[in-house]
Amino acid sequence: MEPILIDSLASPLSIERSRMETRVLKIAKEETEAMVTVLLRNYDTRNVKARKGIDRLLKTITKGREGQVAVLEGLSNPDQDVRKGVRMLMVEIWGEKAAVFATNFEQTIFLTNLARSRDIFVDDIITLVELSKVTFLEGDMERAVEDSVLIVGLLKHRYRSVETMKNYLAEMLRITPELSKLGMMSGRIEESLRTAMRANKQRSFDYTDDLIDDRLREVETIDHLRALGSMVKEQITELPHMSLKDMSGVDIWAFTRLKELVRECSSFSVTGHKDEAIGLIRNFLNDEFSPYLLEQAQDRLAEEDPSIFFTIYTVGLTCLKLISEPLPKVAEELYLAYFRDLEESPSIKAVSWPTNVI
Repeated sequence: MEPILIDSLASPLSIERSRMETRVLKIAKEETEAMVTVLLRNYDTRNVKARKGIDRLLKTITKGREGQVAVLEGLSNPDQDVRKGVRMLMVEIWGEKAAVFATNFEQTIFLTNLARSRDIFVDDIITLVELSKVTFLEGDMERAVEDSVLIVGLLKHRYRSVETMKNYLAEMLRITPELSKLGMMSGRIEESLRTAMRANKQRSFDYTDDLIDDRLREVETIDHLRALGSMVKEQITELPHMSLKDMSGVDIWAFTRLKELVRECSSFSVTGHKDEAIGLIRNFLNDEFSPYLLEQAQDRLAEEDPSIFFTIYTVGLTCLKLISEPLPKVAEELYLAYFRDLEESPSIKAVSWPTNVI
């Protein structure tokens, strides 16, 4: 359909334009990335009417997360027209700061390809790149831009350090025969240098491990909270209230753990150890509460037990309050998406702590 896209969207007949837009949106539901790529490739068309149609279609598709993911994937597309369309659209959707992220991302792709052509290990940095895209999609653009700047710096430093060592070792190999004339054992020197060259090529860089671990903890925590938020949105229609004495005994365990979690996270937040606080929340959701829901609460969820609904709601809201300190923009986005209609407070910051957990 790409060969007729511009002509159809620029047609003087409204029915023809409408037919094409309907067709595009239908395809986008099944093949989002492919359709977004086609639209981005033609985003900068000189036909004003078609340009407006493409812009309207892309903004409709990118209201959903899958469409936004497709746009970010276009940053690494080999087609220059697609990448240009991505940069222009990102500014339209997310503002001028998105242009900084896009520019740094493009530089990252260039530096990564350059490093790989020289057999320089960059897999760890690529992991950070993917995590920065998640941060961007979660709405924390400033953090994503900061990460993109850091990633470019890491790549440049990695390239320089490996190349410097490689050049040094190559030079030492070159002068080995001269050293042998001075009485040194050239065979041992040469073997040691070749071993060092192999190690330089294969070595890992531990200083990125902590960064990756921190970002992965954040992503996992957000995923768990989004899942809880979806349950709240789909199954709870009224703000739940319940006293502990009326709750199921197994659910009271969750409130006991929440009290401990609030106390421990508050201590870390006060002392500035925000990453440790996120780690605690992630461990509670991943290792304790999610298995509890899967193994012990499925029947009660199906029966719409008010006790388990109240527990899910309170756990979700409490954890959002806890991450609103280290991840304020993410917490706000999740609150607005899943809890605001029930709480009616304008912001997660304005929501009171659940009385049973403090």
